[in-house]
Amino acid sequence: MKYIKFLAWIGTGLGAIGGYIYWKEIGCITGTCPLKSQWQTMIPIGAYFGFVIGDVVKGFVMPDKKSQDNDS
Repeated sequence: MKYIKFLAWIGTGLGAIGGYIYWKEIGCITGTCPLKSQWQTMIPIGAYFGFVIGDVVKGFVMPDKKSQDNDS
């Protein structure tokens, strides 16, 4: 169970770092883009996407026990 939470935290952290890098390197230059113009919005969005991707990876790495019991 601790391994599952670890994947979620790692995914969230990497997503937040990715959101910051996206804002810094690609973000909106003019400042008129509502999502990309400020780092305060890109970091939480990146963290959210990182969490979702981490959750998907968790599903591939550690399949649910209940679905394995129903298959047999």
